[in-house]
Amino acid sequence: MTLLKASFLLSFTLNSFFITFVLISPASAMDFPLANVNVVSAKVTTLTPVVSVSGTTVSQNDSKIAAEVSGRLIDLSPIGARVNKGDILAKIDDKNLTIQLREDQARLLNTQTQLNFLETEVIRKTALVSKKLSPRTELDKTVSERDIAKGEVLAAQARLDRAAQNLDYTQVKAPFAGIVVARIANLGEYIDSGNAIVRLVATANSEASVFAPIIAYQFLTQSTELLVESSLGKGHAPIKTIIPVADIRSHLMEVRLDMSAFNWPIGLNFKTKVASGPSKQALTIPRDALVLRREGTSVFRINNDNSAEQLSVTVGMAMNDLIEVLGEIKAGDLIVIRGAERLKNGQKVQIKDNNHELISGITADNIDKKADNK
Repeated sequence: MTLLKASFLLSFTLNSFFITFVLISPASAMDFPLANVNVVSAKVTTLTPVVSVSGTTVSQNDSKIAAEVSGRLIDLSPIGARVNKGDILAKIDDKNLTIQLREDQARLLNTQTQLNFLETEVIRKTALVSKKLSPRTELDKTVSERDIAKGEVLAAQARLDRAAQNLDYTQVKAPFAGIVVARIANLGEYIDSGNAIVRLVATANSEASVFAPIIAYQFLTQSTELLVESSLGKGHAPIKTIIPVADIRSHLMEVRLDMSAFNWPIGLNFKTKVASGPSKQALTIPRDALVLRREGTSVFRINNDNSAEQLSVTVGMAMNDLIEVLGEIKAGDLIVIRGAERLKNGQKVQIKDNNHELISGITADNIDKKADNK
């Protein structure tokens, strides 16, 4: 009898412990510590589908300046030299052309002298013919010789003008203001007419070349500027020209931007975004709010009792750091953007104002209280 009573008491005690464990354990499991989170309000925003494209700053004038006469190169601007329009970039030896100019001046003088003589002869023979003292054929011959002399004078004058022009071409002048970025020829080399000497690039009033999808044409025509961003900064560049002709393979068209307000070097690459579809109103949250797990995409909404509620969502259109969400969320709901990685559904949270407070757990009020206690 004693043994049976002892067994009953032991069994009762174990069952009581088991029941107590079962009843208490779930309550303890839900008693998680407060989680620090940052939140934002879901809001309705105008979203525009965009595509990111690359661009490059280019010069309005990037030219290889060539010699227009042949000769030996005797002077040349250094690389990096900044020149104004009309400044001398290079000089070609002009000795032969100076001699040619003098010869053409002499030819012009000879032909002009011959013309003057024949003009006098025409006058004299005209008088003789009128008095019937000379045959008409002599006058006609002299008139013909005079007219030929006129042509020779014009030809001599043209040769002289060409010689003077060639002599002027021995000084290679800048057709626009810019910077000498390369020497294509060197001092002492014999340069033929048409050979490039230097590369001159205009740096003022630069442009940008952007290649955008042809589907963006209708949206670009409704825009006046694009936001450009590079390692040197960002800003809005006015659209200067849209060329509605796409490459047959890439289906990209060129868009030119006015970069005169940017102090960016020629050849700098940058990023910009162009619209690829119509705008629409959508409920949006930051991308950081999305919790991507194996079972799907969700977000945590903070309820009035500061508990986190996990909600499944479907994502839609995205723009910059905002993304459209479809689900049980409405505008004004507080959505966790930081601290959601280890949150549990129903867990209580403590909302922090910024990322520093989220990490440290210290708020400005706590700092003030500690200062007062000291």
